[in-house]
Amino acid sequence: MRNKIKILIGISILLLCISVAYAETKPVDIFTAPSPLLPLGNSAFADGAGHNIMICEYDDSNIQTWFQNDTDPEYLVEPYEANNSFYLGVDDENDCYILEVVEKEGTKYIVASWTPKGALETATIWENLQEFNKINKLTPIEV
Repeated sequence: MRNKIKILIGISILLLCISVAYAETKPVDIFTAPSPLLPLGNSAFADGAGHNIMICEYDDSNIQTWFQNDTDPEYLVEPYEANNSFYLGVDDENDCYILEVVEKEGTKYIVASWTPKGALETATIWENLQEFNKINKLTPIEV
């Protein structure tokens, strides 16, 4: 009898842990991307033609990754607009990013609209980011 109770308690704890893990909301689950960007299942959207939107939580590690200039790989970031709400980033692999910070449901996120096609695609990734903000009713936060 005691073993059965231990097994039932163990199964109950396991089910509780599984339900808590599934209850965690990933950024891609609460955002909608403009067409033709489709969810990739890893907090990102892409259209298969080199246009992407990637979302990550706003924390010290991600701020360092996305907003601080570094040399490994070479990555340069500068304000894209005078109000410091958008930033343009490029790396040594010719990837081009427009970055912003937004808040949704009480959590801040870094949103990167990017392409591996280089700066010639800046207009497209800018339009994708603007449409993303409109669909999700977002206003960028100054960084």
